[in-house]
This record gives sequence, structure tokens and C-alpha cells, in this order.
Amino acid sequence: MKKTIVKIGLASAIALIGVNCSLIAGSSSSVEIVNRKHKTETFKVYGNCGMCEKTIEESLKNVRGVEKADWNKETKMIEVTFDAEVLSLKEIKQKIADVGYDTDEVRATEKAYNGLPGCCQYERPKSNNEHHKHEHKH
Repeated sequence: MKKTIVKIGLASAIALIGVNCSLIAGSSSSVEIVNRKHKTETFKVYGNCGMCEKTIEESLKNVRGVEKADWNKETKMIEVTFDAEVLSLKEIKQKIADVGYDTDEVRATEKAYNGLPGCCQYERPKSNNEHHKHEHKH
């Protein structure tokens, strides 16, 4: 009787391992499909220091669809890998602007920028609105 129970237990364990292996194999192929949707973009984000780097990268840390974000304080460039079917590049730039950092396309609000620590308050590029305030001589 004990031998029969042991044999049934072993057979069940082997069957479960087989099912788990096939599930793992199936899930790895779906990961490949997801990765084909991912794209990597590089763009400018204004900032100064290591604290800026941490804040910029953390602004994308738990954003659905963002796989990786790496900002370089020397070049002021960020490389973001994301699922373009989940969010757009403009939405990513808006997330960064929301924490106070201007990108090449989206400007942070004055309130968000002024909320940055003093060492993180970078020299802001002129906005399109500021450009149109002066008059052109014809």
C-alpha cells in the first residue's frame, strides 16, 4: 500500500514538473513577443547632478511600459526602453517634466522646477513662448 502511494506521489510530481516546464517554455516565447514591441529612444533632459539623475530615473521607475531608464549627467541624455503600445515617448517626457526637468520637447511647470533642490535647478532652455515675446526687425 505504501509503495503504491509513493509511486502515485512520484508520478504526480513528475507530471507537475512537466506541466511547469511547458508553462515556463510558453511564457518565455511571450516575453520575446513583448520585447519586439519595446523600443529604445534617447533624448535630452536638462539637469545637473547625481540627485537629478536619481529623480529623473525614478520618475519612470514604476511607470507601466517602461523597462529601463538611464540618464547620463555629463551628456544630459537619457536612454529609455519602453513598450510603445503601452505609452508614447511624449508621455514619458511628460512624466519627467512632472518632477521638474525640461526635456527637448516638454517643459516642466514653474512650480515643479522651483520645487527642485537648489543644486538641481539647472539653466533652463528658452521656451517657445519666450522666443515669441521679442520682436523681429524686418
